[in-house]
Amino acid sequence: MQSKPDQSVDQPPVPARQSTKRSRVGNEIQRRGFVTLLAGALGTLAKPTAQAANPFGKLTGRQRSGGSVYKSRAMEDYQRSLSQFGGRLASPLSELTHSCARQVPWQFDVLIVGSGYGASTVAARLAQRRLPGTRIAILERGREWVPGTFPDRVSGLLDESRLNLFGPRRGTVDKATGLFDVRQCDEITVLSGSGLGGTSLINANVAIRPDAEVFLPQAWPMALRHREILDPYYSRAEYELGVSQEPYDHSPKMIASRVAGQHLSRCGAQWQPASITVTRTGSCPANALPIVNRQGMLQRGCIDCGDCLMGCNVGAKNSLVMNYLPLAKRSGAELYTGVEVQFVRKVQFGYEVHCLFHTQLPDGQIQSQAGCLTSRMVVLGAGSLGSTEILMRSGCHGLSLSPRLGCNWTGNGDALGFVRKSQIPTGIAGHSAYPAERYPVGPTIQTNLTFPNRPPAERLLIQEGAAPRAYTAALGVLMRNPRLDQTLVLLGMGHDGAEGRIELNEHGNAEVLWPGLLDSPYRQMIRAEFSRVAQALGGQYEFLRVFGDRMVSVHPLGGCGMADDVARGVVNDGGQVFDPITGGLHAGLYVIDGAILPTSLACNPLLTITALAERSSDKIVNDPQLSDLFFAAQSS
Repeated sequence: MQSKPDQSVDQPPVPARQSTKRSRVGNEIQRRGFVTLLAGALGTLAKPTAQAANPFGKLTGRQRSGGSVYKSRAMEDYQRSLSQFGGRLASPLSELTHSCARQVPWQFDVLIVGSGYGASTVAARLAQRRLPGTRIAILERGREWVPGTFPDRVSGLLDESRLNLFGPRRGTVDKATGLFDVRQCDEITVLSGSGLGGTSLINANVAIRPDAEVFLPQAWPMALRHREILDPYYSRAEYELGVSQEPYDHSPKMIASRVAGQHLSRCGAQWQPASITVTRTGSCPANALPIVNRQGMLQRGCIDCGDCLMGCNVGAKNSLVMNYLPLAKRSGAELYTGVEVQFVRKVQFGYEVHCLFHTQLPDGQIQSQAGCLTSRMVVLGAGSLGSTEILMRSGCHGLSLSPRLGCNWTGNGDALGFVRKSQIPTGIAGHSAYPAERYPVGPTIQTNLTFPNRPPAERLLIQEGAAPRAYTAALGVLMRNPRLDQTLVLLGMGHDGAEGRIELNEHGNAEVLWPGLLDSPYRQMIRAEFSRVAQALGGQYEFLRVFGDRMVSVHPLGGCGMADDVARGVVNDGGQVFDPITGGLHAGLYVIDGAILPTSLACNPLLTITALAERSSDKIVNDPQLSDLFFAAQSS
């Protein structure tokens, strides 16, 4: 007989913040508590005294890591796909600064900073249209991750954090080329990926077109206030990324989400399977041969392991290393990793790009050396925080920029919650690239729950989530549900007002300031909706104070917002940077990534960022002033 949800453990309302100092002290205590709890949980798992006395015994294996047939296949497929380039996309750093006989005073014609959705798209399209002799390169701070080598335990997650997360050195760079870029600010924690492929390496793969009303506010440039302008570019992006809809009722958590949607339909909720960028090859992916995708990369079918957020060790995830980046490579673009851009200086012929070159030594330590590259054009695609901090540092070195730089930052309304004691089985415990004789966990996200009949500002998107293998044990402890079969992760998005502001901290890194965010009506609204989803499943909603009571965003947007003029934004509708001194534009300087979004989208932004980059690429190659670099392209 199923027990009724225990209402006695409902979380109390969030108290008003007393002061920034007090908040920081409280958050630090909560973070330390989480580390202690996590260590205790993992200690219990690693050293069980007896199977009968250890309720987490069946999860013990998740603390070990090793090889598997899935990992081996993924590594072999990747290397075979890129055999003509030595098995890798990235070239050795030694080739970056080698002398090249040119008739111009710059080393590169185009330097693209970053390798996320905006940067990779631009690199591919410009490379496809480059004239002979045009030199294009991608500079990526992180390293190249071969599928099959991603971390799959909690120690690997902590080892791959770029910044120190705790203690007196919090916020300083601990591992320059780490995979996880975690920024802990007072009101919000921001997570993004750092590696060749950017956040596509560790995201949940959801590709969705925003509501048409998103583009109507005056914050958007006139040229983009109707979504149909972007629709052809959305279609182009969906084709290149291999977007497909998830099979109906494919996993327990998908069924649980559908049941919740049915209960909430009387409130105007609509449920549907999500469209994601994951490859499926048939009913038995364990034995299936690899497919060759449209960019010539070998890929395996998804095994429904639930580990998308830690990196796909199977080779099924359509991250950018499976599409736009190999397209750029085969079209003649150069790709380099371990290059961290600090700032850009404008010079007579173009731009100096000042960098740190990171080299990993045999003992695993990172050796960093300062250097400078020159280019006629520079495209910043380092993400919302990355591109904004580069421009801010560039402003300190004489680059004239809009006073709106750093303004109107948004976390896209991202919120994280949990359902406890769901009466509908959920089965969210990921197992990574290891055989599992049980129900499919599924990709991290498989469904969308929306409220399309509400006023645009009040619309929300709620998605279910899986727990990657690396922290299933810890989450099982926190949820008092070792097998995570009655727990559901909830991921919400909406319109948070975009009132955040980016500033450089004492270490020269971007930091988000947003007084009042934690007490905002939006936060209260999204938590109320999470609670309704939990009730629809016969469970209870819970948020975890161990996260420091912050908001958590995996979709940082803004900081270099688009606008029609320099008084209202940092770049124009094509991403070209405004010059407030001349009243015009900086020739050859662009930002093309999530930083240019002027508002939240209330949905996963990868498809919109890619579509905007497709459009900007067309504008660049069709610019008459650049006709000596590119063949003109047909606009969509």
